[in-house]
Amino acid sequence: MEKEGAIERFRRAIRIRTDWPENVRGDNPSAEALEAAEGPLRAFQDFLDKAYPCFSRVAERRVLSPYSLVYRWPGGASSEDSGGKEGQKTADAPEPEGVLILAHYDVVPVEADKWSTDPFGAEVKEGFMYGRGTQDMKGSLIAVMEAAEELVIRGFRPRQDIWFAFGGDEERSGLQGARNTAAWFAGSGRSQGCGQGRRFSWVLDEGSSVTINQIRGISTPLALFGIEEKGFLSLELAVDQKPGHSSRPPRVQAAVLLARALLRISRRPFPARLSPVVAALFSLLAGVRSRERGGALRPRAVAFRTRLLNILAPLAAPILTFTFRRDPQFLALLHTTVAMTQLEGSAADNVMPSRVRAVINLRLLAPWTVDDAINYITWAVGDERVKLRILGSAFPPVPACPEHGRMAGPGWDTMTKAAAAVFPDAIPLPFIMTAATDSRHYRDLAGGIFRFSPMRLSPADMSSVHGHDERISLENFFLAIRFYTALFELL
Repeated sequence: MEKEGAIERFRRAIRIRTDWPENVRGDNPSAEALEAAEGPLRAFQDFLDKAYPCFSRVAERRVLSPYSLVYRWPGGASSEDSGGKEGQKTADAPEPEGVLILAHYDVVPVEADKWSTDPFGAEVKEGFMYGRGTQDMKGSLIAVMEAAEELVIRGFRPRQDIWFAFGGDEERSGLQGARNTAAWFAGSGRSQGCGQGRRFSWVLDEGSSVTINQIRGISTPLALFGIEEKGFLSLELAVDQKPGHSSRPPRVQAAVLLARALLRISRRPFPARLSPVVAALFSLLAGVRSRERGGALRPRAVAFRTRLLNILAPLAAPILTFTFRRDPQFLALLHTTVAMTQLEGSAADNVMPSRVRAVINLRLLAPWTVDDAINYITWAVGDERVKLRILGSAFPPVPACPEHGRMAGPGWDTMTKAAAAVFPDAIPLPFIMTAATDSRHYRDLAGGIFRFSPMRLSPADMSSVHGHDERISLENFFLAIRFYTALFELL
C-alpha cells in the first residue's frame, strides 16, 4: 500500500461535507433543501466508486438511496458461485451466510469558529489529521476500503462473501439508511433485487477501541469488543403557563416546576444492575490486574469469579456503583443513565414563557424497556403538570449473543486473531456499547454483533469525538487498515 495515496484519499473523504445542514434538521424540510443536503451524500458514494477502482470491479455495488450503499465482495465458495444453494433456503429460516461490515459516512455538525483548523480541510500536522469525521467514522470506513482495494490488487479473494453496508444518516438514528438497508437484506425492502431473507454469521460495526490508560489501575492495552448495546430514548419534559410581562410573574412559575422535576430525576437514579457481560468484564479485569502484579490470567479463576458475581449480582451491583461513583465510564455499565441535555424558556429576558421545556437523554441498560423507562421517569417526577413526550425514535437495548459473553461463538476467534495480528499486547474483553450504532437495526439478521474500532485511543484521543478539533493520528489510521486487512484475510 502506498501510504501517501491512502492519506490523500482519506483527506478527500473528509473534505466532502456530509454533515446535516441546519435548514433540514427540522421535521418538514423543503424538497429543495433536502435535495441539496443529499448532494454531498451522493458525492461521497461516487467518490468511493472512483477512488477504489480495483475493488469496484470485483464487488457488486448497489446504491439503495443517498443514505445507503451496499457492496458484496464475492467469496470463493459463495452460494451464487456454487449453484443452487441459494434456492435451498427458506424465507422462514435462512441460514447465516457471510459477514457484514458496517460503517457510516455522515458526520455531526460543527461550530467552525471554535475549531483551530478548517473542520473540513483535512489538515495534517504533527502526525494527526484534523477534521470532522476523522474518528467518527470516515477514518474506519476509508481504512476498510483501503484494505479491500489492496487485497484485490494482490489477487486475494475471500473464502466467504463479505458484505459492506455504509449508511448516510447514522448520526440521525439511521432511519433512512441502516433501517431500510436491513429491511432490504431481510427481503422486505422496496428496492429491486432485495436481499431475499439474508442472514449473516456476524456483523462488525464501530464501537469501543483498544484502550490505553482508560481504566483506573490497568496499564495493559485492552481490546474492548462491544457485544451488547444500550437502548436509546430522548424525552421532552414540558410545563405550560400563561405568558405575560416579567414584571408580574405568577406565584408558581413553570420554570420552578420543571426545575423540581429535573431535581427529582437526579435524586432518583435508575437502580444498579450487574449484567452477565459486565460481570465477565469485571472478572477479567481482576485477572488482568493480578497479571500486572506478577500473577497469571487463569481462565478457571476468571470463570469462577464470573459465576460468583452473577450469583451475587443484586449485592455486587450497589457495591460496584459505590466503588466507581466518580467514574462515569463504569457507572454507565451499571445503570440506565439520564443526561439532561437541553433547556428552553422564553426568547426574551423580560417575557414570561408560555412553555418551558427540557430534554433528557436516556441510555437503557437491559432489561429496561422504553416503556419501563418512561414509567420510571413519570414516577420520579411525580407531577402531572410536567408533561412527558418521546422525541424522535426510541430503541430498546440490543442483547449480546450468549456465546460472545463467554468469549466464544460466531466471529469471536476471527476477531481476536485479527486484533492480535495488529495489537499483540492487547487483551480482548467483552464490553457493553453505551452509545448507539447502526448495528441495532441488524439485530435480527446476525448470529452476533461486534462493535469495535481498531485503533489505540487514549482519553485525550476519545475526547475529540463529536467535539472541536476532532482528529486521528495517522498511526491509528494505518493500524485500522492493517486490522481490516488481517480480518479479511481470515474470512
